[in-house]
Amino acid sequence: MIRHAALGLLLIGAATRSVAAQALPEVRLEAGAARLRQPGLGARGGEEASDAALFGIFWRLPTERWTLYTSGNLTYARDSLAAAQGVAALSLPWGRRSNFRTDLGVAGAVFSLSGAGDGGNTNGFARQHYVLENGGAWGGATAATTLRGTRWNAASAFDLGGWSRFGFLYGSLSLSRLYATDALLFETAGLLLENESGPFEFQDAQLVLQLRGGPHDITASLTRRQTIAGAEFSQNALYGSATLQLTDRVALIGGAGRQLADPVRGLPQADIITASLRVSLGPKPLPVMQRSTIADATVEPLAGGGGGELVVRVFSAEWLEVEVAGDFSEWRPVPMEREGSYWVARIRLRSGKYHIGVRTNQGPWRAPRNLARVRDDFGGESGLIVVP
Repeated sequence: MIRHAALGLLLIGAATRSVAAQALPEVRLEAGAARLRQPGLGARGGEEASDAALFGIFWRLPTERWTLYTSGNLTYARDSLAAAQGVAALSLPWGRRSNFRTDLGVAGAVFSLSGAGDGGNTNGFARQHYVLENGGAWGGATAATTLRGTRWNAASAFDLGGWSRFGFLYGSLSLSRLYATDALLFETAGLLLENESGPFEFQDAQLVLQLRGGPHDITASLTRRQTIAGAEFSQNALYGSATLQLTDRVALIGGAGRQLADPVRGLPQADIITASLRVSLGPKPLPVMQRSTIADATVEPLAGGGGGELVVRVFSAEWLEVEVAGDFSEWRPVPMEREGSYWVARIRLRSGKYHIGVRTNQGPWRAPRNLARVRDDFGGESGLIVVP
């Protein structure tokens, strides 16, 4: 039953994307290969490592009031370490100028895992964010159920975390409390004794550091797991990944490290090495260097003092659709004129601090290259400018 429901979620998401992809603002496809090893299986005569094929699709629809995300992932290995997953989430800002945002979502999976049996998983989650210019915090909860063979297993998780930005460095720290009854998942990882059957309660602490340079990034995460009840073990897991944007639409992605057993999604512990290619489709390709967009913003003082005229110049082809907006216009595009090789916007503003963004062909908002930039949670950014 649960496997059919999860598979239905996957098929509905795929059908929706295939029908509407041409009209959607962001679609990404990923394909690659992986080397997987389940540490607990080697001691039992199983294959220590296996090759796997990876395929993923991501679809995003932003509007003025909300943003809808859907994604699907397929992992297929010759030794039956396979899983198909689908996620649908709705992100709801509390108004254009609000610092609060609520995420709601559901996910489903079907899998056939070495040593952990066939089955499926469904889960639902809710998360509340508080976002500032250079940091933020969140708290959330997830409830899940997993079917392995004929046995049902429950899981739940509660998490709190915060993040901050220091120039090109982004860091986050989170703490999660998890409850699970899926003994087979931990037994497969070689973590349980014969008389340990759950339920289990444990705590995860995770530190994530990321270096960003335009669309390129290097990320490292360290997770510390400590059991609280039901078993006695502790684990550390390190994982690293990198993204290299090759062209406007093509990126190379790689990663290596350990994935701890995840009872919320029903996935086993594994050591992973991956390499994949990501292709962006539709009208919103990602610039190879986001900050190198040739857009500059300056303020020219007005006669008599008090306030100034914001002048934004964007060097681009005449046929490109260029838009400039900011909190001063409630993020509605302002009129622009063609001056030689530039699109130019001129806006008179009172003294104060303002956020401004530039985008082309309905793409994500980007900061003019000479301004300090502030990233949002929807893949865009804005520049901060002060009018004296």
